[in-house]
Amino acid sequence: MADTPLAHILFISPLETYSNSPQPNTTILSVPLSSLRTAFTVPKSISLPLGPITVHGLLAADLALDTSTIRAPWRAVLPTFSDFQSSMPLLWPTSLQSLLPPTATTLLNNQKKKLAADWSTVSSAFPDLSYDNYVYAWLLVNTRTFYFLSASKKPGYTHPTNRDDCMALQPFADYFNHTSSSSPSGTSTECVVSFTATGYTFTTPSFCTIEKGTEIFITYGDHSNDFLLAEYGFILADGENEWDEISLDPYILPLFSASQKEKLDEMGFLGNYALDLREVCYRTQVSLRILFLPLKKWQRFANGADYGEQDQKDVDHLLLEVLKRYQNDATRTIKKIGGLKEGLPSQRDTLSKRWKQLHLLLQTAIDRIQS
Repeated sequence: MADTPLAHILFISPLETYSNSPQPNTTILSVPLSSLRTAFTVPKSISLPLGPITVHGLLAADLALDTSTIRAPWRAVLPTFSDFQSSMPLLWPTSLQSLLPPTATTLLNNQKKKLAADWSTVSSAFPDLSYDNYVYAWLLVNTRTFYFLSASKKPGYTHPTNRDDCMALQPFADYFNHTSSSSPSGTSTECVVSFTATGYTFTTPSFCTIEKGTEIFITYGDHSNDFLLAEYGFILADGENEWDEISLDPYILPLFSASQKEKLDEMGFLGNYALDLREVCYRTQVSLRILFLPLKKWQRFANGADYGEQDQKDVDHLLLEVLKRYQNDATRTIKKIGGLKEGLPSQRDTLSKRWKQLHLLLQTAIDRIQS
């Protein structure tokens, strides 16, 4: 399939199934480099007027301005603008955006900054391009690109230093949905995605045979539901995302004085406090102790010289206060979302479901500590 013309790849049906169940380590899709859309495939009629711009912004401009016939079959099966309006927080009303969980809010704000910078460059070079058309193309790039590093040996070429610039669009491969499960339990249908100098290869898992008619997935990465919501416009159901977690920073950082924050920063423990499905992270355990331990004793614990078992009850007491305060806020937010009329029902429903997931994670942690 490596020599298959682009148009042939585009016409492969996403509903095609094998007549027999694919065996372990079976290559089910290969996408050659010649089929990719990268910074190197953007026509000079687009790239030269733009000048310096992110790869994300450049690929979005290419998509928004593309009228080629060879890409038409691919464009015809891409998500619509209304699909994105329903799912992507970037297009939600501000009243709903303001109620996103803290992690999703941070990601959304970063998106807005990147989009604003890209649009400023693109709109200056192509003033006839509408903002909605560009945002649509920008979100296509945001949700459908694969990690890509060029094997170019041209003089002066260096790999991008920003990981966000290492991206490529590829036809058909973007039909794969996401799964977070990679456990060799015999039930995962997550493909192995390999990238080489010749292109991408998608191979069935090595530990199980996939039954005929079963959907085959890839993983977009080990991400929380907040990340999946902000970046891709969906969340996994309760219990399906083994990487789900809650950032506790908004509730823990305000507890520290300026001098305590300075000490935490010196020791590498300032911020990035998280609660996942199993536990509150070690960073949180270390940092909360600075609130009641003498400095030297806290430093011994932070350095690993003191296991701190005798302090655990005090830490648990502080944690319970933090988690219950967060949970109360989650309860109020869920109630507020239920009374809103702004936005689409699907937007409000997704937002409410996410807060209910956070509420459940918090309750599970509270029960674990109290027991």
